Amino acid sequence: MSIEYLDGIRLYRVLSAGLLRVLEREDYLNEINVFPVPDADTGTNMAYTLSVIKDDIQQNVHSNIADMSNLIADSSLDGARGNAGSILAQFLVGLAEGLQNHTKVTTQQFAEAVKIGKQYAYQALLNPVEGTILTVISDWSDALHRFSDKYSDFVEVFARALKIAQKSVKETPKKLKVLAKAGVVDAGGQGFADLLQGIQKFISEGKIRKISISIPSLFKKPNLKEISFNEKYQYCTECIIIGDSINRIKLKDQLMVLGDSLIIAGSKHKAKVHIHTDRPKTVFEICQSFGKVSKDKADDMLQQQKDAHRQHKRIALVVDSTADLPDSILEDRNIHVVPVRLNFGDKHYIDKVTLTSEEFWDELQNNPIHPKTSQPSPGDFRRQYQFLATHYESAISIHLPAINSGTMQSALTASKTLTNFPTTVIDSNSLSIGIGLIAIRAAEAINANKTHDEIINDINNAIKNTKIYILLHTLEYIVRGGRISKSKKTIADLLHAHPILSLDEKGKIVTDGKIFGKKNLYDRFLKYIEKKIPPNSQYRIGIAHGNCEQRARKFEKHFINKIGKSSVFFSQIGPGLGTHAGTNAMGIAVQIQDNQIND
Repeated sequence: MSIEYLDGIRLYRVLSAGLLRVLEREDYLNEINVFPVPDADTGTNMAYTLSVIKDDIQQNVHSNIADMSNLIADSSLDGARGNAGSILAQFLVGLAEGLQNHTKVTTQQFAEAVKIGKQYAYQALLNPVEGTILTVISDWSDALHRFSDKYSDFVEVFARALKIAQKSVKETPKKLKVLAKAGVVDAGGQGFADLLQGIQKFISEGKIRKISISIPSLFKKPNLKEISFNEKYQYCTECIIIGDSINRIKLKDQLMVLGDSLIIAGSKHKAKVHIHTDRPKTVFEICQSFGKVSKDKADDMLQQQKDAHRQHKRIALVVDSTADLPDSILEDRNIHVVPVRLNFGDKHYIDKVTLTSEEFWDELQNNPIHPKTSQPSPGDFRRQYQFLATHYESAISIHLPAINSGTMQSALTASKTLTNFPTTVIDSNSLSIGIGLIAIRAAEAINANKTHDEIINDINNAIKNTKIYILLHTLEYIVRGGRISKSKKTIADLLHAHPILSLDEKGKIVTDGKIFGKKNLYDRFLKYIEKKIPPNSQYRIGIAHGNCEQRARKFEKHFINKIGKSSVFFSQIGPGLGTHAGTNAMGIAVQIQDNQIND
């Protein structure tokens, strides 16, 4: 049966069919991903981009192809992820531009629209590279033009053009040396060809069904000895800009000096920015000068490359950035971090990515606007879990108590979307360095090759045996944050009272004790902590300070002398706790050892 026209409903259906194909090839595409960064996420990024489109518009399908393509283009910008996903989104934006003023199209009209999509895809990149998804799009577009002049049947035109696209994919190593060295084709180009093949199968058979496709039997994994990890830039940085008249040329000129792999997709009203950089904060600041910025993220590509190509254990460990551990421990223990968000008025930050702990304390002391923190979104967790799913068998995710934050709910919501990747989300019943100590115990259990259930049991024991105590030097910040009234601060000031906070068995923050007077305040806090430690017990100590490192180092030295350096962990309080605890606060976490984990 021939197909003489394409309308909005058919466009949605063919895109859905193509998505199924990409989803089934996701792992394969990740395996062969070596350009521009060998971080093994091209399949995940393309599948995510297409899934967002399908999920966003499935309840709003139009028969008018112009309306439908506009919805697809807009959604693709929101969901675009990674290099290939951003290029694909820009292609769809151009396609929508070419489909304007049409209710349905012939093969020739569709070929003309695809040509515009191709032009948009090339224009989005600062330095277009051949031998990538761009080449495959270009060759497919040219083929559509040739065959649409001869045939009016979409089935015939798509089938013939698909063969050209598949040939183009096979030839990508001839155009890009890094692919030839690794012995693979371009992952983005292969993903686009897979999308086209899913579409072709649907229009030729008339129904969407899963296509059982495995990694080709002749497939060889990339020869990583012949390629080097891309460590030039750390962060894959992305955001959406909404504005009245976004000057994309000017925006490109300002961003191009900050990194590479720069892609600016979209229109003068909505733009998607993608760049590899070490300065995500500067990227977002520039973008904010062009309009309202949203959906900002900065993924650690160095961590992703390690997950993809270096040996690691079967189970991934995730925390949010309120687990105040230094970078050295996070890297050494292979702990993945999903950052919380915070803002000082209209200045938005990603914790420990666009705002370091040191910068946070400076801003807290000098900015008259008190900061507000917000939990990572389910999408933030979903992106992390999706990536880990391609390299690990399961994941364990440890977070702030549910009673104090929506972080737990975001993680739970995201974990439920990945039915084939077991992810256990755990309430830490702790804060700051207390969560950090629990995460360290979890990492040790993972390193000891324990089963998922055994690790959960060890974590639950660690939670029961971990207690954090937080000394507030002043109540000024907790009042500014609205956690207590000014009248209570007035009374505490009159009494020279310094509360010591902790958490009860439900995770609620409570006052565990008070110290009166400023004389020898921290020495008395130390004695308070030592009274909480059972006699003759083995324990670990976590120390986190609120911009008072010199005092905190004395605590560190004291405990090192008592229990040894390997049992004492030192860090700085981040925004999650610091927003309310304020400067000169001190957090001490005590973890009684249960000797259940054999290192």
